[in-house]
Amino acid sequence: MRKRTSLGVWAGAGFAALALVYLVVLVVMMARGLPFPPQEPFSTTFHVIMMLAVLVMVPLWCAIHLATPADRQVFTLISLAFIVMHAVVVCANRFLALTMVRQSPGLGRTAGLEWFQPYGWPSLTFAFEILGWGVFFSLACLFLAPAFRVHGLERRIATTFATMGVLSLGGAVGLLVNSTALMGAIAPLAWGLGPAVAAVLVMIWLRAQPHYRSAT
Repeated sequence: MRKRTSLGVWAGAGFAALALVYLVVLVVMMARGLPFPPQEPFSTTFHVIMMLAVLVMVPLWCAIHLATPADRQVFTLISLAFIVMHAVVVCANRFLALTMVRQSPGLGRTAGLEWFQPYGWPSLTFAFEILGWGVFFSLACLFLAPAFRVHGLERRIATTFATMGVLSLGGAVGLLVNSTALMGAIAPLAWGLGPAVAAVLVMIWLRAQPHYRSAT
């Protein structure tokens, strides 16, 4: 059990670091007055960071599931299923952006490429990205919140995940009503700072588990 928990701690640390790097790069881009959607090298940087971040989420969620008491694992199992769906959708989008979208202009094949722009709208890949972050990630967070008790550190974790879940769902609603302003206001908290804070809190919680303390 200690190895599983240790993997979760490292996954949480990795995710928090990637989220913070993403925010730093975003702030640098904004401070330079660069346009959005991001241009190179920022575009590729964002795609790579995001792919790594969602992949790291899977072992983190697995560790949470295994460390949760059996009577609450139904919530963590449902949440894990949604986070896997989230990771698959986002990874597929970002890999598509790094390969087909990035290479097509150089190959002289740009017909219909506007439908696959990762930050453009209307775009198939942008819609799938918001499906991942605004629906699957939202449900993963909302189902994970009840797995934690309502006092102490677990209460703060539950509140953080519930808040992220509601904000993320707001991002999906923003796309449904074609409000990029709403999505822009929600994104930094729901998909940047919020997950980084949640990962740090979960790391502390995992390290506090009795089986982890007794084995260290």
